[in-house]
Amino acid sequence: MKFTSSRRAFLKTAASAFAVPMIVPRSVFAAAGTPPGERITLGFIGTGRMAHDYHLSTLSTFKDGECVAVCDVDANRRLHAKKVIEDRYAKDGRGTKGIADYNDFRELIARKDIDAVCIAAPDHWHAIAAIEACKAGKDVYCEKPL
Repeated sequence: MKFTSSRRAFLKTAASAFAVPMIVPRSVFAAAGTPPGERITLGFIGTGRMAHDYHLSTLSTFKDGECVAVCDVDANRRLHAKKVIEDRYAKDGRGTKGIADYNDFRELIARKDIDAVCIAAPDHWHAIAAIEACKAGKDVYCEKPL
């Protein structure tokens, strides 16, 4: 299988990796073996191409954070994202209590155990999801535009 990369793909991946320190506190990176109660729990809203190609593959690798939920109206995308995260955790030897999947982003946001959300839904949903997440006290990483 031939792999090709473009400047655009590189910049999107780099931007995703660059944004992680803005979601995850600096103390998480400095702490070795962070206790489970101090892990950043993350939910994904929107699990299409952008989320899969850039965010899921990057954010699911951080040892001091944990992806606990995914949300998408498309069941195939949602379940594929869930499997990608579970496979990544299995490959890394990380246990998980299971990745929840939701059809409605409001259900994901309502969870008290989620610290932050990554919003990669279609543009016209960004502001609505971001505002609701902020109202619920979540930290938000959102793609442009708002």
